[in-house]
Amino acid sequence: MQTVEQLYKLYEKPVFRYFYGLTTDYYLAEELTQETFFQVLRTIPMFRGDAQITTWLYKVARNVYGTWKRKKANHSLPLDNESLQIPDPKEPPDFLEQKEKVALLFRTLRQLPENYREVLWLREWQDLSYEEIAVITSHSVPWVKTTLHRARLHFRQLYGKEEGLI
Repeated sequence: MQTVEQLYKLYEKPVFRYFYGLTTDYYLAEELTQETFFQVLRTIPMFRGDAQITTWLYKVARNVYGTWKRKKANHSLPLDNESLQIPDPKEPPDFLEQKEKVALLFRTLRQLPENYREVLWLREWQDLSYEEIAVITSHSVPWVKTTLHRARLHFRQLYGKEEGLI
């Protein structure tokens, strides 16, 4: 069994990215990541080993997010679209184009229903298996596959609208 310190070193960044994908708020993602590892510290003696440690860790993270969501209204600050679009003359054009694509990606993600955003983020950016996502979300593998398919379709549609292609 790994120590909490080892878990933190290995999984702090993936857990942070998970929260950032859900909230699109850097500081909130940091806060929720810290709370997750605090909860891991408290509950690791109860870990039975029924699932992989990573799956259990994401389950803890999901519970932390659910608790935060119930306690607080959505406090995520929207990205300032104007500041994202002001070109810096010192930045190369490729960097600016990439920056615009990232801003478009996050605008599109924010428009997705939360269950779509979570499943899509876990699969595409966290590279988790269908089985791991099913355990984390407390749903079946067929539910995960169906939801992921719908999320991808909805994402493509929204992305196309945002980009002006549809």
